[in-house]
Amino acid sequence: MEPPLLFVTGFGPFESVDDNPSGALARTLDGEAGIRGVELPVTYAGSAEAWDAHLGELTGQPAAFLSLGVHPGSSLRLEHRAGPELLHDRVDTAGETGAALCGNMGGGEGDLYTSLDLDALQAALVAGGWRGEVERSEDAGKYVCERVYRHVLVRGAERGVPGLFLHVPPLASASLEQQIGPVRALIAALREQL
Repeated sequence: MEPPLLFVTGFGPFESVDDNPSGALARTLDGEAGIRGVELPVTYAGSAEAWDAHLGELTGQPAAFLSLGVHPGSSLRLEHRAGPELLHDRVDTAGETGAALCGNMGGGEGDLYTSLDLDALQAALVAGGWRGEVERSEDAGKYVCERVYRHVLVRGAERGVPGLFLHVPPLASASLEQQIGPVRALIAALREQL
């Protein structure tokens, strides 16, 4: 039996991150059993538009949404919450700030939370071979990652599909080979929760 479809996204290069591991992970996972993985632009407006466009290309309804992004630390970070606010002064790769989107990101004015069991997913990352720290976070960064995570949770609520955001470290801290096994284990554990 074919495993349930998962829609996985990562990001392309931005600022000093020339080789974004989140996009590389999504591209690596694309085509594996029941996974559609795509890379999104690091833009406040364009990331959500690209996410919707790629979702519209799928032939079936995904069972879950998983978004990946990079953060400057050395840990894996499971994001619990997506807030309604973005940074007003940090520009994206299109030269825009998040100010124009604040209050207009969907999902109302409050915080949105994943419905997935983060304890089980945290254990799966470790069981999948991750040797570093696995953190749970309430702050997705208020940059494009926050924008996409909120979008994922809003679209998930509309379709009855759970969503999750995982921040991964830069490649200087952990190679793609060190990250892919734990992420695959996370996906397997996520599917068990469906």
